[in-house]
Amino acid sequence: MRWHNVLAGITTIFFASSVLADKNYDAQIDALQNEILKIKQAQNTPDKNQAYFKKGKGLSIESIDGKYSFQFKGRIMYDMAGVLSYERDDAGTVSDVAMDNGWGSEFRRLRFSIKGEVGDGWGFAFQPDFADGGDDSSDRKVVFKDALIYKKWKGVGKFTFGNQKAAAGLYENTSSNNLIFMERPMHNEVMNFGHRAGIGYDSAGAFGPWHLKTTLFNGKESAIEQNLSDGESGNETYGASMATHYTHKVGDWSLLGGFHYGYWNVSNSNGTLDTPNGARAQGVHTLVDKVVDFGNLTDLDSLQFFGPQMSVIWNKNLLVQAEYQKGQWDFTKTTGGLEHDALEFQGASIGAAYQVYGSGKLKHSAKKGALSGFKCKSHCTMVKYQYEFIDATDQPYNSMYSENRGGSGQAHTLGINHYFNSNVRLMAEYAHGNYGNDNTQSGADTTMNTMQLRLHLKY
Repeated sequence: MRWHNVLAGITTIFFASSVLADKNYDAQIDALQNEILKIKQAQNTPDKNQAYFKKGKGLSIESIDGKYSFQFKGRIMYDMAGVLSYERDDAGTVSDVAMDNGWGSEFRRLRFSIKGEVGDGWGFAFQPDFADGGDDSSDRKVVFKDALIYKKWKGVGKFTFGNQKAAAGLYENTSSNNLIFMERPMHNEVMNFGHRAGIGYDSAGAFGPWHLKTTLFNGKESAIEQNLSDGESGNETYGASMATHYTHKVGDWSLLGGFHYGYWNVSNSNGTLDTPNGARAQGVHTLVDKVVDFGNLTDLDSLQFFGPQMSVIWNKNLLVQAEYQKGQWDFTKTTGGLEHDALEFQGASIGAAYQVYGSGKLKHSAKKGALSGFKCKSHCTMVKYQYEFIDATDQPYNSMYSENRGGSGQAHTLGINHYFNSNVRLMAEYAHGNYGNDNTQSGADTTMNTMQLRLHLKY
């Protein structure tokens, strides 16, 4: 009996151990399967804690909690442009400018951007351009467009510190990646501040369809170092600009309206300033000579300009937009006991573009108060037309200047854009311009015909 009892006990213990072992194995298998599932889920979520490429936002790395990120992207634009004909309407000889049948080429923009966020809404942006510098020389230099630190507050907006694009009008506020035409209109060249060192605020979507951007800046354009000096270099100038927009969408329509104002005090420039107000004929950037150019002005006090703008998109295929700008230079001193009258100028443009092939989409960005570009998966074609004018020939009644300054003219531009995809496009434009006062021809009337091509890649 005893041996039977012992054998039964041993059998019972062995069976119980086997059952417990099986349960442990099952638990281990379940745990292993859960870990494998987590790994698969992580692999299927490439936007968390991994390097990945996202359309329009380049190469990106982002932490799982979304607080930390690093992004690398850029743009490359290669241009070719030619003067088909350039004639003086008074039968005079065109001199000291590009002649007929002249062709030029350049990398219009050769930029990369580095952006990152380091937690709690703090971040940075850094954007050099290797295709900037003197346009009348084969030697180029690196110019810093963006070099800034920013802080985001939810429901408030974004504050920026450093070199940044100043608040501006419709065309200047639109990124060069999203422009429909190769160059901004001539009036925009005359009335904008570009990138300046200072402090800025951008509502950045905090107020829904309302957008507000303001900038306080000092010194020269695209100069991240503004040294104290005797004032001759222009570093001790200062200014401010603001722009506000409202975006409204109803049915197939998207409407964007806005207004901007800019002010620049240059009274510390010690008398003479080579003003940045100038415009190349019908946007040909490789044409060194400017049909509109104030040149050196003396006894300057300040520059101010303002204007309304409107952009309309219908059915995501048709774009019509227009802008008007008016500005003036004010003076500080008198000549012969008479005060200088303000030197006034104005300009406007209206353009349209329509998609004739493909399934691309035009879109406004309420967050930026601008056109956000054209999205195309594959092979989209767009035709376009633009009219623009600039008049900077105002002659102050009481002035030291014996001739009209600046220049005036108008241009018609016809073109076509072919988008291989959202990141690669080929642009072609023909333009005809009439200049009633061509600054490069001592104020003579001239007529110009040009052709431009651009291959634009963004990554």
